[in-house]
Amino acid sequence: MKDIMYLIKKDWLIRKKYKFVWINMTLTPFFMIGPYIFTSKLFGKVNFSESILIGTLLWYWLNQYFWGVGDGFGEERSEGTLISIIISPVSSLKFLFSKGIDTFLTNIYITLFTLIFFALSGITTKFSLWIFVLLSISGLYITFFSIFFAALALWKKKIGSINYTLQYFIGLLSGMTSPVNYYPIYIKAISYIIPLTYLISIGRNIIQTGSIDNKNLYMLLILTVISFLYLVIGK
Repeated sequence: MKDIMYLIKKDWLIRKKYKFVWINMTLTPFFMIGPYIFTSKLFGKVNFSESILIGTLLWYWLNQYFWGVGDGFGEERSEGTLISIIISPVSSLKFLFSKGIDTFLTNIYITLFTLIFFALSGITTKFSLWIFVLLSISGLYITFFSIFFAALALWKKKIGSINYTLQYFIGLLSGMTSPVNYYPIYIKAISYIIPLTYLISIGRNIIQTGSIDNKNLYMLLILTVISFLYLVIGK
């Protein structure tokens, strides 16, 4: 655990030196997912806007994990610190988990300011405590999925070059803007092997009911099994 905390500290010290990074993290999410949210307001339904917000927000979390964890080695290479990590006694799995925790902390920061900006723009939300619990535990599941992506990127380097394109298609398949229930059955077959699909569905159910019900617990169980499978394969 000490090794992991040391790596997390290293990343935060780098951000402390380059303060513009904090401004970028504060503003970018709002402008990336804002068009989806403001377009949804044209339909005049608050619930629809909230549904899109939770979907795009969780997609943005995946976006950050894919860059932070999935492309973690590439990031270290660009910063010139990859060799130091490779020759250190820290295992690759510990390194990726440190990236996962680091990304989780930055996502909390990002989410706070994103919700504030949307509130100032007239997009009100009725997020309950359960939504923030979901966001917190989603970090673990998306980290497992991102470790699988990191393994693919190391195995086939060309996969890493289509990182953003892959994120976008995963978001669409996961139902970030439209529930997967409306998808054709052959698309659903792909959607239901993506952890983000379950996180978005659970989030939308919580917004509708305000609590956790048996359906959410069932999806959480499936999500746990699928995510651990990705972790095992990624290792």
